[in-house]
Amino acid sequence: MAGAKAADPERRDSRTILFDATAALLSERSTIEVSLSEIAQRSGLNSALIKYYFGSKEGLLLALLERVAERAMADLAHLVGLDIPAEQKLRIHIGGIINTYYRSPYVNRLINYMIVRSDKASSERVAQIFVEPMIAAYRAIVDQGVAEGAFRPLDPGMLYYSVVGACEHIFYASYSLPTTLGLSELTEEVRQQYARHVSDLVFHGVLAHPAREA
Repeated sequence: MAGAKAADPERRDSRTILFDATAALLSERSTIEVSLSEIAQRSGLNSALIKYYFGSKEGLLLALLERVAERAMADLAHLVGLDIPAEQKLRIHIGGIINTYYRSPYVNRLINYMIVRSDKASSERVAQIFVEPMIAAYRAIVDQGVAEGAFRPLDPGMLYYSVVGACEHIFYASYSLPTTLGLSELTEEVRQQYARHVSDLVFHGVLAHPAREA
């Protein structure tokens, strides 16, 4: 038992190093194509450790998504349970999605990759940890908003696609920043500005009685 406890911190450290190296590589590119040798070089660890801890590169990518999902979905579940208006929940949620993509711009690309190109078990796991909780949360927020008279009747699935797509694209298309915004990289100021912008766009379509210009 003592030997197992002594080895555990080293195991966690190696896993974290591999997670961080993989996340950094994925954040630097607009695809999820990353090789075992690149991960090994960035992490400073032997690529054999990836197979030892995760079984394969796909296993590492799935574990990385699980780590992101644990935090993001816990925050979302807490938000849905708050005793606040649905409009406020949706605004907070939009800011939360953009914060997640700002920290981990590869997330949505990796989700899509794992669902479409990975094996059935991994695909089902990604749907379980990300898609299902998100749709459940959207359904709860929309139902609350309609009951409060704040939202018009909406399809939660359609709203999910609209919100997630809008929030994610600026991170997916970061290569276009010099042309669109005259920037070389996303900054904290731009992140905040984009969160406000997406919220304004969404709420013009969500609210039961959108505010009219004078």
